[in-house]
Amino acid sequence: MLVDWVAGGRRFTRDGEIGRSHVYYPYGFDAAVSSPSGEFAVVYTRLGTKGLVLRRGTFLREINRSFYWADSYEFPIALIRLESGREVIVHCPDRYNHLEIDDLATGERLTNSTCRTPSDCFHSRLCSSPDGRRMVSSGWVWHPMETARLYDLAMALADPCHLDGQGLGIDAWAESGSSATFFVDGRLAVDLVGMLIDGDESDPPAEALRLFDPDRSLAPDVIHRTERLGTMMAVGTHHLLGLYEHPKLVDLRSGAVVRSWPDINSGTQGSSILLNNPSIPPMALDVVGQRCAIADADGINVLEFL
Repeated sequence: MLVDWVAGGRRFTRDGEIGRSHVYYPYGFDAAVSSPSGEFAVVYTRLGTKGLVLRRGTFLREINRSFYWADSYEFPIALIRLESGREVIVHCPDRYNHLEIDDLATGERLTNSTCRTPSDCFHSRLCSSPDGRRMVSSGWVWHPMETARLYDLAMALADPCHLDGQGLGIDAWAESGSSATFFVDGRLAVDLVGMLIDGDESDPPAEALRLFDPDRSLAPDVIHRTERLGTMMAVGTHHLLGLYEHPKLVDLRSGAVVRSWPDINSGTQGSSILLNNPSIPPMALDVVGQRCAIADADGINVLEFL
């Protein structure tokens, strides 16, 4: 079952039935994210400053982010279940570059510190590994330059300053676009578009996939893909679903597209920066369940990988 929290909890079943909304939000919310347990959700404005935390569809509290360039890049937010089982929200409630971790149920700030000195990074497109150990931010730094930063959540809770810099220090920079996704086994795939790292021709091109295994090494495997991927979802252990223009399944062992669905429009988002107003159709990605839903004028297309 799919739940449209932006529309007040409207439900869609696999047999085509549509349930009624429970509430109307008199505000321009246009995006939502759910917690792994399904108990919590946040509706927010993708290019705004406002969000609502919900518990089983009931309003808990408002959240906000800084106005600074908020109309240019996607609201930074992730709902994560930590290894302990506690569900938290990671966001930037005070400043664009200042990541915080709060308890979802109570709003308690878990990263309180008077020693924070965050670097100048616009955090965005946050997502966590399925086991709740790590989180990636696919944001940007001024002028702009795309960057993906990997963080260890246990380290961040023990010392919030871990969130202020490069985190675990992966090498992932690009000029025109970036996106990231975790595999169920904890590996991280980062897609980069647009330039040579450090301008050195001996470096691999940024327009390639980088596959990191943080449990073994921060040096990535570089995979030369054949098509741009945009937003991604990990599928199994050897494949990625890329959603730039239409869904396409990429084999990591070759970088080649092994199947595509050109009749499904999945938008053109390739970055957290949305100045050019790329098309972003309503969609839901479920890495653990290995399925993806994309809506269009005719209905909802569901891709399920078994």
